[in-house]
Amino acid sequence: MVQSPKLLLTLDRSSEVPLYEQVRSQIARLIASRELAAGTRLPASRDLAGRLSVNRATIASAYDGLASEGLVRSHVGQGTFVLDLAEPQRTTTPLTWSLSRAMEAASRHFLPSTPPTQHPDPVDFASLIPDEELFPIEPFRKTIDTVLRRRGKELLQYGPVAGYPPLRQFIAEKLAERNVPASAEHVLIVNGSQQGLDLLFRALVNPGDTVAVESPTYTAVLPVLAHYQAHVLGIPMTDRGMDQEALESALAHTSVRLIHTMPTFHNPTGLTMDLDTRRKLLHLASRYGVPIIEDDFDSELRFHGQALPPIKALDMEGRVLYLGTFSKGLFPGLRLGWIVAPPELVRTLSRAKMFTDYHTSLLLQAAVLEFCERGHYQEHLQNLARVNREKSGILVQAMNRHFPSEVSWTEPEGGYAFWITLPEHLSSEELLSQGAREGVLFTPGSQFFTSGEGERFLRLSISRVPADRIEEGVRRLGSLIERRVAEERGRPLQPAGEPMFHI
Repeated sequence: MVQSPKLLLTLDRSSEVPLYEQVRSQIARLIASRELAAGTRLPASRDLAGRLSVNRATIASAYDGLASEGLVRSHVGQGTFVLDLAEPQRTTTPLTWSLSRAMEAASRHFLPSTPPTQHPDPVDFASLIPDEELFPIEPFRKTIDTVLRRRGKELLQYGPVAGYPPLRQFIAEKLAERNVPASAEHVLIVNGSQQGLDLLFRALVNPGDTVAVESPTYTAVLPVLAHYQAHVLGIPMTDRGMDQEALESALAHTSVRLIHTMPTFHNPTGLTMDLDTRRKLLHLASRYGVPIIEDDFDSELRFHGQALPPIKALDMEGRVLYLGTFSKGLFPGLRLGWIVAPPELVRTLSRAKMFTDYHTSLLLQAAVLEFCERGHYQEHLQNLARVNREKSGILVQAMNRHFPSEVSWTEPEGGYAFWITLPEHLSSEELLSQGAREGVLFTPGSQFFTSGEGERFLRLSISRVPADRIEEGVRRLGSLIERRVAEERGRPLQPAGEPMFHI
């Protein structure tokens, strides 16, 4: 094995050539010129990504391209090695799968997994998955038994593509309580809000269309838009939500097909768009003739403050397409969500859904309806609010005690996400690798931006970390940040102070 010299690669970030392709082509030339000899081990993707200030997925895509050309070969746990170009050709052609351009584009946005940690007692702030220890399993089991006894033969048969009619009616009535005008024909039941996003983008976005999203944004939005070959236009966030001045400028100079927003407990920042900004957003969308997708994935998980009306409740034109889900408030494994849209669009989306999976499980739809009507869902939401309120308070107090004064953060009114701004010159990607060794995990900010920026940000989630482990996790992270601040600035450590909001 030959250790690789430090690769001297240059990236042109203004070029239309994707960054991963720039990396791949430069390494390919070095291999062809024998500057990288056979047997040379290439740098680990994380190390090279750090050197080039790009997302790790960029390097992984470049290495995958080299492997598909037969220039390198990866060995799990050992690394990626340059192959011998003089090696005799095989007598048979190996089978290779040629992916569609759409799939390759989407793959470049798939998230790297949280780095493994050998720490005996890690604290996990990375996961936004609900804590299964809080699941009301026994009441739900009894509910399924009940609906099976009553209507098992019907519920285990094929069902309507648009969803179980009584559940559609129930959702419409609950939305009416929040001043959202809807009837059952406005509601389409889907397999989680992720399928809802896919259906909306599939039905409404053509290749090359521009879709405006918040920057940062929910990570699963980006690969879906890449799959449909859309141009993603990132609109910066302020402490009031999507920057309306930046959005207006974009709408005035660009033909925007759709606007996607998460106005309540935004992921990853945790921010809630205020009422005035919601009205301004709706006004701009109406002025420029652009539909809005309101991704209301966890507004029921409020633990502080006054609930605001959904943007859909302010919509008098049917311009807002509303997404809801039971995944964050109940069980993510149910994969049960809904779209609220004009009836004619619901019929179109139903046809698109039928091509994918025909319909969502009638049994699960009926069971969730029964669960809600018995009051179990509301009880569960109240319990989640209590738990998250406690965790939120512990986290804020711990950050005040253990984070340097140069660190700031958002304080959400609900949901699970806290958005942390690091001091200048600190990289959350570098902190993550060090944090994994020291037993504290989080999500680096670069995963939530369209082009891998966001080095100074990270997301802490209170979803799965036990309340009695939050303090220790923050202490570990704060100590790590303090050391990095001292190393960067070459001055003595300063005592922690009150944080200032910054995003």
